[in-house]
Amino acid sequence: MYDIQIQIVNYKSKKYLFECLESVSKDLAGVSFSYHIAVLDNASGDDLSDILTQFPSLKSVEVVQGVENKGFGAGNNLLAERANAEYLLLLNPDTKIIEPNTVVRMLEQIKSLHADVYGPRLIAEGNTTQWWDHGELYGFKAWIANLAASSHWEEQTKPVSAAWVSGAVFLLKKETYDSVGGFDENFFLYKEEEDLCYMLRKNGACIIYDPTVTIFHRGGVSARKEDHMQKSSAYFIEKHFRNRPSYYFAKFILWCKK
Repeated sequence: MYDIQIQIVNYKSKKYLFECLESVSKDLAGVSFSYHIAVLDNASGDDLSDILTQFPSLKSVEVVQGVENKGFGAGNNLLAERANAEYLLLLNPDTKIIEPNTVVRMLEQIKSLHADVYGPRLIAEGNTTQWWDHGELYGFKAWIANLAASSHWEEQTKPVSAAWVSGAVFLLKKETYDSVGGFDENFFLYKEEEDLCYMLRKNGACIIYDPTVTIFHRGGVSARKEDHMQKSSAYFIEKHFRNRPSYYFAKFILWCKK
């Protein structure tokens, strides 16, 4: 069994994927734990056959060819089902590790903070924090947003409990992932990590957002947000809020966002 499987779902993003793997390769140089890297091409047509030759320093790499693009969650489920590892680290292909010993530090933090799910700070160009890297759990504004099946974001400087953390960089134990059946594949893209975190929190799980670790995330490489967010949000509301008093409030807020 590996200590960690790092898994990446690729869809027409080979250029960014290779930049991501280059940063991962440098970050993992000399680590004492065992790892496996699993890359899925989600039926995008990208030729990833040269990954093994391009990154010879990576000790264990597997490229999986998907036959149908069923979305981000389904792609990660496929890789997770094949995993023989204690931890899963989900990375988007358009992420890049920019700080030393990042994976080591994330593994240390998820253990020391007793987190079930862990997510770092995500930055864009210009070192600005991406306001979609987590959703706040506590506070009046967060309470209102969560009632509407939405999210409230605030800049943080230290680790905090969160409603959810971004699926772009998403660390958890495999047994935690498996406990809720992984991602709900009815979400093609967007909100699937919110859904998974929501289900885990209902079971008492602790979701931690940690801004002391920073990773670069380009964002919007595989698909435009507006092409999928509305549908995903509507499904999220029907799944979790249909029998709650705030159902029509959540529907109204979603309608206002059209």
